[in-house]
Amino acid sequence: MQISHYLGAGESYYNRTQSVKHDQPVKESSTSSREAPFSTRLEGKTNLTYQISPANVKVADQDQLAILNQDMRPLSYRQADLADYYKQNGEQQDVVGMIKVDGQVMAYLRGDGSYAGRSGVQDLFRQAGGDVEKLKSLVEQHYPGSGEVEFFEQGEGPTNAEVFEMFNGSSYQAYSQEQIAIQKETEFNEMLAQDQAYRRKLMFDQTPQTAVFRVGGQVVGSMDDQGFADVGQALTTMADQRGVDREQLKSLFTLDFDRSPEDFKAMLNDVFGDDVQLETFSSQQAPSRAEIRSMSA
Repeated sequence: MQISHYLGAGESYYNRTQSVKHDQPVKESSTSSREAPFSTRLEGKTNLTYQISPANVKVADQDQLAILNQDMRPLSYRQADLADYYKQNGEQQDVVGMIKVDGQVMAYLRGDGSYAGRSGVQDLFRQAGGDVEKLKSLVEQHYPGSGEVEFFEQGEGPTNAEVFEMFNGSSYQAYSQEQIAIQKETEFNEMLAQDQAYRRKLMFDQTPQTAVFRVGGQVVGSMDDQGFADVGQALTTMADQRGVDREQLKSLFTLDFDRSPEDFKAMLNDVFGDDVQLETFSSQQAPSRAEIRSMSA
């Protein structure tokens, strides 16, 4: 086994690996979305937000957000900036070590201690635990006569683009151009999806609410003329203030288009007693869902 060990290269390394994304099989629904309207498919389902309490919500601190933003940076580039990212990344010399088998790069080690490679080969970095001599021995043991370990001074090894091409056997430039094209198409599709979502939200927010429910004079929810009851944090907050167990709210958060405003008021009475008020409107005079939500905020 040939060993190329350049002086100055780190005699130890860390076994921090890259996260690996596993593709999960997507199960097709047995019921086509064309078989029933969306509202019908939601009927009987429970909105589990009634179970969320302030104790369940954790706000990340600035250090955690900084780490997350750094890790997600390549995923957040827009198409206009992606070309610069791939150019800069390709020119960097992050790799300080490589394992070759029959002259082919099978795994590589970066200066920050992370490593990647073919299944079974990259694990040799982990098994060696930072011991260069042990790594040499492991490579000799697994690939006698054909294995080669090569180390570089930090910043003096091959560029990331060169390592990519040695490892994948394909052009880094072609790969980066393909990724830029994919990002361009993705951005276009995202723009269409955002426009559609915005239009749906406008329609949802502007839906007239023909019934408004109050507890102790405070708005806790509303209902449109299709029987959709809109309840949320205002209702759970009221329950917490009055010492009501959240599980008593489950039926109120379960979608049932057959319920009338009077039915829903009766359910609120079961939870909050007689301190429940119902106000009804005609469709022409009813406030919008957005207006009701602003009243209960």
